[in-house]
Amino acid sequence: MKNIILPIVLFLVNIGMSQTPITSGTDWTVTNLANNDALLKPNTILYGPDGYLWITERVGKKLVKISPSGGAKIEMLDLSGLVYQSSGQDGLLGMTVHPDLYADVNTTTNNYLYLLYTYNSSGAKFRIARYTYNAATGKLDSGSATTIIDGIEASNDHNSGKIVMGPDLKLYWTIGEFANNRGSKACFEIRAQYLPTSPSDYSDYKGKMLRLNLDGSIPSDNPILNGVISHVFSYGHRNAQGLVFGSNGKLYSSEHGDKTDDEINIIESGKNYGWPLIAGYNDDSGYAYCNWSSYPASCGSYSNLIDNCPGPAIEESTSAASMPNFMPPIGTLDSTLATEPTGGTSSTWPTVAPASIDIYEGGKIPDWGVSLLVPTLKAGKIFRTKLNADGTALEDGTYEEFHSSSDRFRDVAIDPDGITIYTITDAGALVKLQFVGTPLSHSKFETNTISIIPNPASNEIRLSFNANFKDTLDVVIVDAYGRKIKEIQKITNNYSVDTSKFSNGIYFVSLLDGDKKMMTKKIIIQR
Repeated sequence: MKNIILPIVLFLVNIGMSQTPITSGTDWTVTNLANNDALLKPNTILYGPDGYLWITERVGKKLVKISPSGGAKIEMLDLSGLVYQSSGQDGLLGMTVHPDLYADVNTTTNNYLYLLYTYNSSGAKFRIARYTYNAATGKLDSGSATTIIDGIEASNDHNSGKIVMGPDLKLYWTIGEFANNRGSKACFEIRAQYLPTSPSDYSDYKGKMLRLNLDGSIPSDNPILNGVISHVFSYGHRNAQGLVFGSNGKLYSSEHGDKTDDEINIIESGKNYGWPLIAGYNDDSGYAYCNWSSYPASCGSYSNLIDNCPGPAIEESTSAASMPNFMPPIGTLDSTLATEPTGGTSSTWPTVAPASIDIYEGGKIPDWGVSLLVPTLKAGKIFRTKLNADGTALEDGTYEEFHSSSDRFRDVAIDPDGITIYTITDAGALVKLQFVGTPLSHSKFETNTISIIPNPASNEIRLSFNANFKDTLDVVIVDAYGRKIKEIQKITNNYSVDTSKFSNGIYFVSLLDGDKKMMTKKIIIQR
């Protein structure tokens, strides 16, 4: 059993940890591009290929866009006739853009947006649908809908609901565990550790990270779990609402904890992230698992205190002993405690409710390097934490309070200019956070002095320097999994790189001056 820490003690600890937000300083400006209620419960924001901010309205059931300089929202697609929304976490959820559309906004090939939403068919279900972007109108063609996958059970709580397209041109999708085994759902079992029994078994996709081909089928290189290849890429998740790929090919996720242990994870194929047997690290600290659903006579009297479990609670180390593929988080947002917190409301717990995640690789803001930005709901803050050089861990495990207010921050997006960040709030506002201090710049060149053409490419790419750029650079090309594919030293202007042996997919071209990485650009190989 876990020891109890008094609520007043925890409250004082949290107060002591509060910081002065970075955006309150003179190097930053904070501007509302849209005020409260302008957006109807926004869920996801992207910097769109047309230079606008694309936003899904979970309750409004519409995809809209707003200029980064402000102005009225523009409706891109109305899904009110298709989307089912009844509570706090269902409706129009995540979206992801095909990289070909980012490469050329006027393309008529793969000019697709993928949308995730809940619909009603004998109960709530998930659907991913693909829509075609029309460059002439700047909107989506409502008649172009193609269902990628549907019929998968959804909920009104802990749906997670984020999708991203990976460098391997696969869809990655987070599904939560529906908030089972707690509150009014205490008599329902958490299924995050259960795996499909066949490729067509969608019943145990709860608490999973899925990986799909762009047509919804199962990739042949998905992990074999419980003897089955299914859509399941990883499992043991609680409520992973954040998902983003870095240019290193790594997939980063933020995940809600319960009373302790919010998580920042690196998602890897076939790994088990522990829930509900392990929360955060395998440390027997502040958490043990009580399976209330296994006590039908008692689950109607649910209590969130481990000491009130109707039977023996399971310690994390006991579960880990039979979990050889457990993957611990790289951080827990300062929400890991040695003893179990108590209190009647979540406001006395250390968890901050991370609602999303994004990765900063802009290279313009001093001391940021490559950083993760995590907006939160309960804390009313956006945190920044810096990654180490290879992106496999946090540099020092600290979390800077980047921005804060009384808002619940739902998602963030980063402008390609490297100095501007946008965030949406549950109150329906769109906020612009811009660095106005002295940006970093490379004395030898800026990003726009080097071009890689064509992109997409097939058998060859050409690296061209600005006419005034006379130095040589080293080049390293890695694939979607961060594997080094090619390395060339001391290239000169208009250098051609043979890509004829590269498989179709996304690659990252890094340009280095000695041992200093100057920039990274994404290329697509497509034949």
